[in-house]
Amino acid sequence: MVLFYKFLYESMEGRYLKLSTILCLYFLFLSTFSFSQQAVTLNFNTSTLREGLVIGYAKTFGDNHKVELGLRYQINNKAMPDDQEHIYYKRIYATSGIQHFGIQFGYSWFFAPNLVHLNPFLFYDCQLAYSTTRNHGYGWTYYYDEGSLIPIEEYTVSFGPFHWIQNTIGIGCEVDIWKSYYLFEKIGFNSTLIIGNDEKLVPDPFQSFSWGVNEFGYLVCFGIGRRF
Repeated sequence: MVLFYKFLYESMEGRYLKLSTILCLYFLFLSTFSFSQQAVTLNFNTSTLREGLVIGYAKTFGDNHKVELGLRYQINNKAMPDDQEHIYYKRIYATSGIQHFGIQFGYSWFFAPNLVHLNPFLFYDCQLAYSTTRNHGYGWTYYYDEGSLIPIEEYTVSFGPFHWIQNTIGIGCEVDIWKSYYLFEKIGFNSTLIIGNDEKLVPDPFQSFSWGVNEFGYLVCFGIGRRF
């Protein structure tokens, strides 16, 4: 009987020890996240992927580390930003409802955390999309008119859809404006990998690989956030 009670006591003691360890780890985990600041954001950005809106959720760890996850909405614009007959650069154009939506995630490092109401940072940003392009221009069909040559044929064509992976590094700043609200802006340079192919583009002289191309560009972003 004594041995039975001793065994029961040691078993319960082991269970309580495991339970107390789990509870300690849980409360430590909870306290860590309770001291991390959270925020919701809304921003407008223009980049190699053209214009988009991003609704995001951000969490700050410590004084100078922030991670963010967001849902991107592609804004279609029929007007071409240039007349250089680019195939991919600034030519993304959603042709279905699902193609309007993408994912954004990023990381920011605040290199001057002791400043008040002004928080500069360096950032990495990744935007993912799946969409077609819209290409508009003028073909080189010529007609002879009293000895002159006239380019006349206009065209609009779509390629894809492709997978777009845009990686951006740059610098930004947050400015407190009222209570828990703040404004932010980011500017950076990016490289966009466009994965996929289209039979209408074969052979494509701009195709770096058989499965994708790479475009270099920029990102300019400004928005508003609320901490909680």
